[in-house]
Amino acid sequence: MAAERSFRILLLIPLAVIVVAGIAYIVYLTTTKAIVRIRTIPSGVTISIDGIVVGTTPDSSLSVAVPAGKRSIRMSRDGLETVNTVLDVRRSEAIEIDQILRPPGMVYVRGGVFQMGAGDGAYSERPRHQVRLSPYYIDRTEVTVGAYRTAVSSYDPPFSGANMPATNVSWTEAKSYCESQGKQLPTEAQWERACRGVRGSDYAYGDDFDPGKGRSGQSLSAGPVVVASYAEENADAFDMTGNVWEWCADWYDRDYYRNSPENDPQGPLTGERRVLRGGAWYGSVAFSKCTHRPGNIRSHRDPSFGFRCAQELNKHYGQAARR
Repeated sequence: MAAERSFRILLLIPLAVIVVAGIAYIVYLTTTKAIVRIRTIPSGVTISIDGIVVGTTPDSSLSVAVPAGKRSIRMSRDGLETVNTVLDVRRSEAIEIDQILRPPGMVYVRGGVFQMGAGDGAYSERPRHQVRLSPYYIDRTEVTVGAYRTAVSSYDPPFSGANMPATNVSWTEAKSYCESQGKQLPTEAQWERACRGVRGSDYAYGDDFDPGKGRSGQSLSAGPVVVASYAEENADAFDMTGNVWEWCADWYDRDYYRNSPENDPQGPLTGERRVLRGGAWYGSVAFSKCTHRPGNIRSHRDPSFGFRCAQELNKHYGQAARR
């Protein structure tokens, strides 16, 4: 039997919040038949219940009336990982689903305000200032040798192994790879926001430098390690502190923070060098901080220079993603 659609405005009484397989559900009491209300980031996600397409999520939410019992829900949109879940829906209740869909291999970083830079850091890290970002995705790991070779078959990495970070890649080459994947290099602000997380920590794993939590503080000859060898860091990403330096999209200017815009800063309009972030396996206490920001010539390659890609929700998935 086809699931009945319902777009009625309901008066719902919150009963409880439950988490199943990483999805948050708000359970309500209601006097109507079972209601499933689904809100997604981004919007435009096709919803199927028990194998039947019931609609596409709008900017607000999609409300669907369903018979009580176990219901299989599928959420899908091109370019994003499909989410499947099973709910045991009872009569006279409503369940609200808030779900974030992600491109494969990427994590979601919520937009909003954060403090960028360090008041007590190096000259180029000052002053500490407020930045407001739109939501975006960023690669969970540094781009690997295996992934890079799918686009550049002639690539000869200094560190072999499909899951090693792709290094000895110039800024221009990194930019070209990201664009070939429908992405772009992260801006400096996007990179730092993901590294620092919602707590604004000094390192991607916390406020104290700890080579046991990220590949840093090693000898120059030690080299990087396979991506994701350490525990997840802020934003559920890996290796944002240490392993290899990561190219960012911005031109480098040591004075940029003194007049940078608050909303979605893109870096200076011109320059001679491009920004690098995150330190490397040989990074010191200072070089490994999320706020540390050196630069290098965009054509330069180095065995310690790698990268990861980002993707803007509003640009790729529509304005409804801005929540």
